[in-house]
Amino acid sequence: MKLDRMLDRKSARGNVLPFVLGVLLVLSILVSAMLRLPGSLRQTVRLVTNETQEMYLAESAVLAKLDGLPEGYFAELPSVESRVLSPWTEWVVQYRFRFLLGNEFGRFSTSEWASCATLLERDLQERILQSDGLKSLSGNRRFFQLDSSAAFAPISLNVSAGDLTLDLGGGGSFGESKCPPKIKSFAANVEGDVKIRGKVHFDTLRIYGSGTVALQGNVTADFAEIFGFAGVSVAGNVSLAGVLLSKQNIDVSGRAKANFPSVAIAVGYHGNRVAIKDKSVFDGLAVAPSGLVERDSSAVLLDSSKSLLPFCMNSKKVVFGRRRL
Repeated sequence: MKLDRMLDRKSARGNVLPFVLGVLLVLSILVSAMLRLPGSLRQTVRLVTNETQEMYLAESAVLAKLDGLPEGYFAELPSVESRVLSPWTEWVVQYRFRFLLGNEFGRFSTSEWASCATLLERDLQERILQSDGLKSLSGNRRFFQLDSSAAFAPISLNVSAGDLTLDLGGGGSFGESKCPPKIKSFAANVEGDVKIRGKVHFDTLRIYGSGTVALQGNVTADFAEIFGFAGVSVAGNVSLAGVLLSKQNIDVSGRAKANFPSVAIAVGYHGNRVAIKDKSVFDGLAVAPSGLVERDSSAVLLDSSKSLLPFCMNSKKVVFGRRRL
């Protein structure tokens, strides 16, 4: 029996040797093939390698900053510049990589949420009013028409003593297209109600209204910041990500979607509410510290405890977005 086992071991070792030799042969063929690659392909491989290394160093710099290490702790790592991009924080590395950070979920008091909401509200209004090329309008009701130039140039409005309606339901240069018009950036500070309806895709949408703010129809916003003092309503085939703020109520209904990361904060008066209903989906944090968060059986509110908090809440920063500039 011992002799049989010894023979089996020798046989096994004999089977491994051809396998190893085969692997070495394949590797040598691959190396030879790499050496014979055309110059253009070698250049492409070198470019991908360099870009991967740049991203690795950028990510390492961000991780070092998250861990609280001082600038220059690792000499080979690039510097990280940061600024608040309400409600999130933006970190930029070498003007080539952009990271978005939110704050880790935690439980806070009503007064802390009220302070945060006030800070977000003021920050939003200030940035709209300080926008380049701000156009001032006034009157009881303003219907603002967009033309094709809005696809390339940001639009900023300040409407005093009047409501604002942006209707892209049909007609005009955009209405003739089957695809929704794409707007680079639209921002408005309005002393009254705001209504946006129709078919439109915003890269960035910022609205500050002293009355109610309503989004209806096929409105899409990759990033939105919306404050409606008297209420915010998002209904229909609206799809957005960002922050919804109100001193009273926020309603998301009619199959509307708030994509991750989104935050809805209704704080300021006793009994205010955030309502998610009518087959709508809210992927983020919905809070009404002095009132109620309501959801009917047809709506979806994903786990808020896994959501990201705005920059003004005091908790650990978490990276959730990254892209090359």
